[in-house]
Amino acid sequence: MKPAAFKNYVATLTNPGADKHQHNLVFTNELAACFATQGIGTTSIDYLAHPRQVTEAAQDPHCIFFVCYNGFGSELLLNAGPGDLRSLFACYKKPLFDLMHDCPAHESMSHQIGSTGDYRTLLITDYSYANIARMLGSRRVYFSPSIAFPQASPDRIEPLQSREIDILLPMGLASPTLVLDRYEKPRNHRQRLLKEIFHAVTEKALDRLDCDPLLEIFRALSEMRVAIAMDDPDILFLITTTLDFVKFSRRHSLIHAVQHLPITVISDRQIAPPAGASRLQFIEERTFPRLIETMAHSKSVICPLPHYSGFHERALAAFTSGAAVIAAPNEILETNFLINEEMLLYRSLEQLTDLLERVFAGNQDLQQVAENGRRKVLESYHPSRLTKLMLSLHASLHGAGVQ
Repeated sequence: MKPAAFKNYVATLTNPGADKHQHNLVFTNELAACFATQGIGTTSIDYLAHPRQVTEAAQDPHCIFFVCYNGFGSELLLNAGPGDLRSLFACYKKPLFDLMHDCPAHESMSHQIGSTGDYRTLLITDYSYANIARMLGSRRVYFSPSIAFPQASPDRIEPLQSREIDILLPMGLASPTLVLDRYEKPRNHRQRLLKEIFHAVTEKALDRLDCDPLLEIFRALSEMRVAIAMDDPDILFLITTTLDFVKFSRRHSLIHAVQHLPITVISDRQIAPPAGASRLQFIEERTFPRLIETMAHSKSVICPLPHYSGFHERALAAFTSGAAVIAAPNEILETNFLINEEMLLYRSLEQLTDLLERVFAGNQDLQQVAENGRRKVLESYHPSRLTKLMLSLHASLHGAGVQ
């Protein structure tokens, strides 16, 4: 299992069933290339299919630490005796670096809620999510920028005039009404109150793209004098439903706002507009590696980001592929990329349609924006930055006697 060419190595925990679009696979390949330049090998372990290999790596002194994504693998336990289940990583004193880009309070992240020991270091790409992780009890939490994807991008970056797709819009389009169904029958006063908060927050967030729904949830709870306990299932339910409803409602509104333009949409489903009213071209959903390839054939990529205070891999992939990024309001991108020089920004759907119409009319320079954005992302967010951070934190933990 230990890579033959290296003395020491990092073991990455994989879960193919939870990585349908292969985001984690792309991250793993990028980090492996950087670890190799630092003299460290990597190996990937499907921890569900091969749990014995995880134990062997944990016992191997040449395995310096583990890496996982979004908590998948952090929940592994070891039978230390009759009725005594303990964290595998704590038992073997082997550090685990967990790279997280999703909200830790979302229902889809319930598998990692209990993984709060010192063995686990959370590297979260969103400031708000990092604070929520601390509220959930995680002891070692760091905000960490996400990464560019040079290994996944083509070796040769084509100039924009040679690219076949003018504007690409990749996003899932699940129906927001599925969320509303979950609020249909509140059973008590508290649930009715949370329903009112849900509707108040979502109404405000849908009216303004620069409104952070997560922040508005906590403001509303405070104003209504509702105690915020992150182990309360009702609070986790409110966070999950609000984030999902806002994300998908905004995306549906975006589709209807730009349907008169010849935009290429990558999605898991189509939205049927009025007959003859749409010029959108829907193409099939694809894995993250194939999406990056498609971005490399696109002049610009619209990024309706679900995060307001964090990075999103889709925007960083678009930067890396040399496309001009057209992003929704995002505190992180706005403070790290120069607007109109390294990226384009829209604060409303009206601004977006005006911008896109200028693009199609040839009145918006995209080439320089794309070149500047790619240069910035490779200089500032190269994946070697993340591998160096993990090695630095590991050295500090080891020196302090913390495992």
